[in-house]
Amino acid sequence: MNGVDGIAFIDKPYGLTSHKTAEYVKKILNARKAGHTGTLDPKVTGLLIVLLGKATRLAQLFNLDKTYVGVAKLHADITINKLKDIIKKKFIGPIKQVPPKRSAVKRQERERHIYEFIILEKKKDIFLFKVKCEAGTYVRKLIHDLGKELGGAHMLELRRVAIGPFSENETVNLYNLTINNTAYIENTIKRLGLPEINISDGDMEKFCHGALVPYKSHELQDKILIFNNKKLYGIAKIIQENNKSFIKPDVVIC
Repeated sequence: MNGVDGIAFIDKPYGLTSHKTAEYVKKILNARKAGHTGTLDPKVTGLLIVLLGKATRLAQLFNLDKTYVGVAKLHADITINKLKDIIKKKFIGPIKQVPPKRSAVKRQERERHIYEFIILEKKKDIFLFKVKCEAGTYVRKLIHDLGKELGGAHMLELRRVAIGPFSENETVNLYNLTINNTAYIENTIKRLGLPEINISDGDMEKFCHGALVPYKSHELQDKILIFNNKKLYGIAKIIQENNKSFIKPDVVIC
């Protein structure tokens, strides 16, 4: 498995940074390099997408909505109806957030979209919640800001259960990856769910040099995977020029 290029859907364990998790995957699969999409704090578990080798150039594909399930604690005696009412009024749709002090980004107010914020269960001062949000949303800060409206709250546990269409059900933990790495990495690209085109050797040479490749279909496509002999060479768009269709390279990983 020297120099593996592919995508690993990892169940990040509690206590590890996302960077360290990606490094472990790189070592297990003997990849030349590795990167991850969407940082999880060490105390947060769940789906971490790790890109290996040439597939690190596919990072733009994964700037997707994130879904989390978590547990939080209220600092005041609040009914579930009041909790839900405040969420509905102030924490659904576009919200303003200032990243926490320990974040890796500049601490300035920015807008993020909360698509879904559901209270799944509440027992006394503990509640179980589900949040679907725009990439770059800090869920711990979301709970903190919610607490400001209710006399205080803080997060106890958090797990990322989905990134866009990719679910935690597709993940593998580091132990199982170690004992079954060859079987796991095969066909991971197929999970992307994007249209695919297999091009000839000659067209592949053009594609790898960034040139337009003639294409018979007139159906425009914004993102399509380009294969040659079952190997992924990049992402492209189908465009039209002078009433002719072409494959236009977008991300080349030749």
